[in-house]
Amino acid sequence: MPIADGTIRRVAFYAPMKPPDHPIASGDREIARLIMVALGHAGCTVEQASFFIAYQKRPSHELFEARRSEGMAAARTILADFEARPATERPQLWLTYHPYCKAPDWIGPSVAKALDIPYATVEACRTRQNTDADWMPGRLAVQEAVGQAAANFCMKRSDFDYLSSFLPDTGSIVALAPFIDIEAARARPASAPPSVFNNDDPVILAVGMMRPGKKMASYRLLADALEQIRDRRWNLVIVGNGPGMDEVRERFAFLEAKRIHLAGALAREAVLGWMRQSAIFAWPGYRESIGMVYLEAQANGLPVVALRSLGVPDVVAGDATGLLVDEGDAAGYAAAIATMLDDPALRRRLGAAGQRHVQARHGIEAASATFRRAFDELANAK
Repeated sequence: MPIADGTIRRVAFYAPMKPPDHPIASGDREIARLIMVALGHAGCTVEQASFFIAYQKRPSHELFEARRSEGMAAARTILADFEARPATERPQLWLTYHPYCKAPDWIGPSVAKALDIPYATVEACRTRQNTDADWMPGRLAVQEAVGQAAANFCMKRSDFDYLSSFLPDTGSIVALAPFIDIEAARARPASAPPSVFNNDDPVILAVGMMRPGKKMASYRLLADALEQIRDRRWNLVIVGNGPGMDEVRERFAFLEAKRIHLAGALAREAVLGWMRQSAIFAWPGYRESIGMVYLEAQANGLPVVALRSLGVPDVVAGDATGLLVDEGDAAGYAAAIATMLDDPALRRRLGAAGQRHVQARHGIEAASATFRRAFDELANAK
């Protein structure tokens, strides 16, 4: 139904995988936080409607049923709270971030329907892990919710393809470019990174968690590529930690200790500091979903060498802000890094273009404008 004053100002926000205040840092948590900030910039008052975590790491029918039961109970409690409020204090729209097979939204669809307000999603997607049968119940739940949504904000091409595969039409899909807080990404840290190299050779920076799967696949390709150009002049800084640390050490053992610095897990401000001190950001990003770190690197004028994989091309403009290489092409990746090392002017040109690219397309202001346009359309929908 149309919103009384033609404007959506009060938004109930929910992230079933990881709430914005979760103690463990991750890209999902950061995006959830940024969405809430962008909604504020769009003139909305945002309420975190629930802290319930629907996520399950592995397929389990018992756990799935338990999560669904808990989520539905939470929905009833939340609805009772909203219905007890004056109409002027109730949400005018429900927005759920990142519902997918492992973390369906058991709350938003029923609450929005009961309150007769629009339901919307951001980054609704599917997992590719295990088999289709393993995650089918969660996938069907998400598809039902997405089908009910008045707007599905889509942050990458693969998600658009997925939504298009089951929605009767794509009219509810709204393109939302991945975004960061550019001002925060460019803020000067309290202290500069430590001086760890006894030379002035270009610093190659890689940032990624050291965990099994696609992250370790990126480390393996990076090591294979850098070993091919080991005789060139460069230093390597790796930021990250996790269960794969021993393998990372082994993979990069071909480098002299004086040329590599394993910085471990660092606070975001320290990572940004390394970006300002480096010459090339070389994180392959194998099957990277969105890759917010690429936006931060470009915001700081750091040219990128990455893979043409999944969501990476959505944030890195190939041959304009960085060099992109096909998945699995270690030789091509080595050649791209070598090209960057040999051409300081190219690094400066791509770095400056990256800053302009992020400013124009991937800042909070751009995201808030997208939300505002979509919300105004929903508010006046018949």
